[in-house]
Amino acid sequence: MLNQSFFLLLGLLLLAGCNSTESNNNTPMTTNAAQVVQQQLDAYNKHDIDAFMALFSDDATLLSFPGDQVLAKGKAKVKEVYQKLFESSPKLHSELIHRSVIGNRVIDHERISGRLGNDVVELAVVYEVTKGKISRCMVIK
Repeated sequence: MLNQSFFLLLGLLLLAGCNSTESNNNTPMTTNAAQVVQQQLDAYNKHDIDAFMALFSDDATLLSFPGDQVLAKGKAKVKEVYQKLFESSPKLHSELIHRSVIGNRVIDHERISGRLGNDVVELAVVYEVTKGKISRCMVIK
């Protein structure tokens, strides 16, 4: 199910990226988006909530797919979600399996361990970076 959802979403984003003037993977926007998301991943793995949140826009939205369920809207709410997660899961770690970049969108396939126990979860996350900050984050389970 994750593979089907991931590849469906990846295909749709590729189509959208082909119509964009920023679809070239060597553009400064692409490099910047990937750098922002990598810094976010590094802060996530260090459980550094301040460094982590510095990379989100004030109006950031955290979504769950399918269904586009809004998990958090606004920087303060996003911080609440991750602060609780970091506190309740001291061994929380994300391993990057694969990253694709299309313009200002970064699609990560991640393996999460240490979340509320010993279960390992694989998921895809689509980050949208606007003006150097993560403005939208969609988690695909």
